[in-house]
Amino acid sequence: MRRSFAKIKGLGYIFWHARHMLYHALLGLVWAWFLREMWGEFSWCHLFLALFGSFLPDIEHLIYFFFNGRRDEYSKQVKEFLKAKEWRVLTSFIEQGHKYNTNLSYHNVYFVVFLLVLMILCFVVNWDAWIVMLGAMVIHYLFDIFDDYRTLGYLNDNWKRWGNGTKKQKKTSRKR
Repeated sequence: MRRSFAKIKGLGYIFWHARHMLYHALLGLVWAWFLREMWGEFSWCHLFLALFGSFLPDIEHLIYFFFNGRRDEYSKQVKEFLKAKEWRVLTSFIEQGHKYNTNLSYHNVYFVVFLLVLMILCFVVNWDAWIVMLGAMVIHYLFDIFDDYRTLGYLNDNWKRWGNGTKKQKKTSRKR
C-alpha cells in the first residue's frame, strides 16, 4: 500500500503546474458543446476530435524537443528531466519556460488564420469532423495568444512571423 502511494506522490503538484493543458481540454469540450447545441446532436466522435484538436498544437513542442530544436539548451534540459524521471521538476520547468520557446513553426498568426479559413470552408461543404478538430485547434492557438498577453504582458514574437523564424543562408557558387 505504501509503495503505490509513493508512486503518485506529487501528482497534485504536477496537475496544478500542468493546468495550462487542462484549460486546453476544457476549451475543446466547450467547443464540442457549442457545436452540439448548434447542430442539435451529440457525438462521441465529435467529443474525441475536439479533445484531440485541442491537444494537437502542443505536439509541436515535443517535435521541437526531439528533432528541430534538439541542440537548444531548453530542449536539452527537458530531455534530461525526462531521462531522470523528474516529473515535478519537468512540469514546473516547462510551465515557467514554454513561453520562451519561440522557434515553433506553427505557433504564429498566419497559421491560425489559415486554419480559420480552412474551418470556414469545411462549414461550407459540411465536413463536420474537420470543423470540430480545426475549430478546437484555432481555439487552442487563440488561448495561447491570450495567455501570452496575460503572462508576459505582450504578444510573443513567435506569433508575428512565418515558419520557425530563422533565415536560410543563400548558397553561392562563387568562390573568393
